[in-house]
Amino acid sequence: MTTEQPKPKMQRSRLLRLIVAVVVTIPLVISAIYMWALWDPTKKVDEMPIAIVNSDVGYGEGADRVDAGQGVAENLVKSGALGFELVDEQKAYEGLRAGDYYFVIQIPKDFSESLANIATVTEAPALISVTFNDYNTLKASSIGGSAMEKIQQSVLKGVAATTVGTLVDGVQSLGDGLRTAADGSTQLADGTTTLREGIENELAPGVGQATEGAGKLAAGAGTLSQGLYTLQAGTDTLGDGATQIADGIERLTGQIPLAQVEQLLQQAKAALPNASQLDTVTELIEGLKALQAGSRQVANELTDPNAQYRGGLNKLVDGGAQLSSGANELSAGMVKLDAGVAKLADGARQLDEGAGKLSTGLNDGAEQAPDFGDQDRRTSLASLISTPVGKEYKHVAQAQFNGPGAMVVILIIITMLIPIVVFMSFRGHRFVTDDEAPRSVRDIARRGLAVAGISLVAVWVLAALVWFFMLSPSPDPVSLWQVYLITAAATVMNVALISVLFTLFGYVVGAVTSLAWMMLQLFSYGGIWMYQTVPAPFQWLYWISPMTLVQKGYTASFNGVSGFWPAFVSIIVIGVVAAGITLAIVQWQNKRYQSLNAPGSSGDADTEILTPTP
Repeated sequence: MTTEQPKPKMQRSRLLRLIVAVVVTIPLVISAIYMWALWDPTKKVDEMPIAIVNSDVGYGEGADRVDAGQGVAENLVKSGALGFELVDEQKAYEGLRAGDYYFVIQIPKDFSESLANIATVTEAPALISVTFNDYNTLKASSIGGSAMEKIQQSVLKGVAATTVGTLVDGVQSLGDGLRTAADGSTQLADGTTTLREGIENELAPGVGQATEGAGKLAAGAGTLSQGLYTLQAGTDTLGDGATQIADGIERLTGQIPLAQVEQLLQQAKAALPNASQLDTVTELIEGLKALQAGSRQVANELTDPNAQYRGGLNKLVDGGAQLSSGANELSAGMVKLDAGVAKLADGARQLDEGAGKLSTGLNDGAEQAPDFGDQDRRTSLASLISTPVGKEYKHVAQAQFNGPGAMVVILIIITMLIPIVVFMSFRGHRFVTDDEAPRSVRDIARRGLAVAGISLVAVWVLAALVWFFMLSPSPDPVSLWQVYLITAAATVMNVALISVLFTLFGYVVGAVTSLAWMMLQLFSYGGIWMYQTVPAPFQWLYWISPMTLVQKGYTASFNGVSGFWPAFVSIIVIGVVAAGITLAIVQWQNKRYQSLNAPGSSGDADTEILTPTP
């Protein structure tokens, strides 16, 4: 009869075993993750599949057309810095959601237009967007950001000809305009020369001739003056004659007492009954009086220079003579002056044409020359020219800074780590030896179900705490029910796999191998490090790791892409196979034990059978 030995306190307290399990496993996992984080993948990043989308439509026509986006895409592919693939936009973003590409580089539609017009001073460079999805892989964003800094030279090489060429074209256009202006200024100089020659050869002689004409006009005016003197003398003679006539008439009329005669005639008309004959006498007397006054007036008009007739006649004759002589000479001079002015007009016309060309050339050059603006804008433009292409990072779900993209990795870790901790919190058992009775199939199945139930509850609780209280914003998977299914399936699968290790190797070795298996998978499954960048043995492990299937299931459920059901079914199959292996191991151990301890066997003579501790 066997005597049951008292159990150590550690064996009796499940809480103490749980505390020990947590204290042991958590630092190991953190240390493993930190150790893997020190891995330098830069030698293998050229194998990372990266999608390039060239949405640039180009700018301009003919020889002036700019296709900077095509140049950038080709330079990136040729650089081989990453595993670049030039694809269309739909394929790129579908591949990003499915995990086929680690990130997407997209060249915008107006890329060439922005670069072609960079000399007009823009507020921002042409932006190339880089989109990451941390639901798929945590390190892709950080490695991608570092890689993008290194491949910036390839981008700048592709746009240098466009940005610098734009400024060179602008300066060249300015030079062409200035050369046109120079040609116009030459014609302007020719026009001014023609103007000078016209003035010297034509206008000046014409003015001289006009001066000569003026001299002749003066001579004619002198001749006219002499003639007028003669006319004046003749007028004086005529005036003397008129005066004498007036004096004679006055003497004649003075000998006749006209007043008395008029009085007598009035008396005679009154006394005579028929005095019509006297009217003739009266008229004669009136005529004599009028003749007397008129002759005197004529004499005054001919002799008095202040009289209207004599003064007006003198001015008219003088002015008419001067006008005739001067007009003739002036006409001759003006004919020559007109010829000189005509040539002056031709020179002025050439001057105007040259000035027009100068103005047009300068205006065209000014329009085509870059307008750099004030000092601040010139400083901004200098910065744009030195770095004409910027990067804009986008995240479907960012993991850094407690972002929702970390949820997939957290779920993968806890679906495996919690079952290990739960297994370790249960009472341990040693290796199965020839003298140790193994546990029954029923005990193993019961323990497996208990571990699975506790693990599921713990996973849901811990996942909910992280989901709602640690991540901001909370994750927003496309299919939440698929997340539930894949989490439950992964937890149960890991329980089955860990059960194999604990059943096969016992408590201590089973715990160590489970943790080692977890750490190896964390490094190789592709959710933290891109599997193309890890050493070759770990790349092989990627294809056989159950954690890889869990990652694919989460990728499908969070991103809403195909692949969920194949991953889910594969996880279930692995769990069932692992559970079957556990039961087969237990049956084999029991059969072996029974055969070794059967009556008459060589092994039961000196063997003390101990009742296994449940």
